[in-house]
Amino acid sequence: MNTEYYKSWEAYMAVHPEIDDKIEKVMAPKVQQYEEMMFNFIITLFL
Repeated sequence: MNTEYYKSWEAYMAVHPEIDDKIEKVMAPKVQQYEEMMFNFIITLFL
């Protein structure tokens, strides 16, 4: 998906390469969940 309102985990990691592997395993599901919640919230504002 190419949008300014939603970032995949891979896109997030491309912007933040300083995150190491141990932290990434814990952080990935949480950040992805927050991205999806924010995306859904923004989409509901447009409707």
